[in-house]
Amino acid sequence: MEAQVLQITREDLAKHTEEVVVNLNKEFDEKLNSKFKSIDDKFESFRKDLIPKEKEDPNFILGKTVFNLIKNGKTKALDPQDETTAADGGYLVPNVTAAEILRLTEEVGVARRYMRLYPMGKAKSITLPKKLAGVTVYRVGENASIPDTKTTLGTVTLNASKAALIVAMTSELEEDSIVDFGAYLTEIIAEAFAAEEDNQFFAGTGSPHTGLFNGSHTFGNAVNVANVAGITYDTLVNCARGLKSSYLRNAAWYMHRSIYAVIEKLKDSQNRPLFTVADPVRQNIFGYPVRLIEDAPDSSTTTAGKPLILLGDLNNSIIGVKREYTLKLLSEATVDGVNLAENDLVGLRVTKRDAFAAGLTEGYSVIRIAP
Repeated sequence: MEAQVLQITREDLAKHTEEVVVNLNKEFDEKLNSKFKSIDDKFESFRKDLIPKEKEDPNFILGKTVFNLIKNGKTKALDPQDETTAADGGYLVPNVTAAEILRLTEEVGVARRYMRLYPMGKAKSITLPKKLAGVTVYRVGENASIPDTKTTLGTVTLNASKAALIVAMTSELEEDSIVDFGAYLTEIIAEAFAAEEDNQFFAGTGSPHTGLFNGSHTFGNAVNVANVAGITYDTLVNCARGLKSSYLRNAAWYMHRSIYAVIEKLKDSQNRPLFTVADPVRQNIFGYPVRLIEDAPDSSTTTAGKPLILLGDLNNSIIGVKREYTLKLLSEATVDGVNLAENDLVGLRVTKRDAFAAGLTEGYSVIRIAP
């Protein structure tokens, strides 16, 4: 028997295929919707069982909303306004600079506070006579000859030198700064000059001044130690009592804080501190106040002949005042090769001239590294 041949046109095949696809899609959609409806019903039943309708939890409402978005093939990430992105709000948030500048206060200007100030007038250099030895008084008998005596003199010399600085700034900074920058600079400059003075008058090595803590001076009394650890109670006693008490009438102890820490740690045989001070502001040793100098030699000092601690009246030393602080605003000057006028800059120049002499070093008692 011959096989039957089914003849079908291209158009009929396409139409038949389309019907099959439509039916399949319809069946798929019905099954998918049925599944989603089942899940939706279960979610709603679960929500109603847990929470009364009048007290619906916002978290459940949010969860259902997200579920519906996923079911419908729609998701959206929250994109709030913020200040991180300039266009989203960052332009509206200003950067505010406080109308003050934070800084640490320096304890400076000790030399000028306690040393003798000597006006120098027009002189660039002044030589001052000082006593080396006095006269001698003799007891003599009746009609006996009286021996002659005389005083011996030496000199100290004040040689003026100049200290100076220049600070340059743009005219815009001067005009626009929220901070009173001029007042701030004035304070900082004054502190800087005071610190430079302390450095020269206490620690100076001769360029241009030789400070009090220099081993080249001859002191009225010197107690030697091998090193900082060699400072003992007896050492302090020998320093305080090795000089005439009249020389120490307005005396104070001058040292670096790290040296004072060594003294504070001195203990007796019962491990009790030898020096206890209830009020640190009134700290003293044997009745003489303690003044801490940042420019004094610290506890790491090992240089032979170097004073570690100085006891005396700083009025024995002299600061020559040639010219006090002179401040001038510059607008037409050249600073470090830059023309201020051409670049619309403003310069602040501060200068002063002073001199220093260790003076009557015979009136000081020191504890020093053995020469």
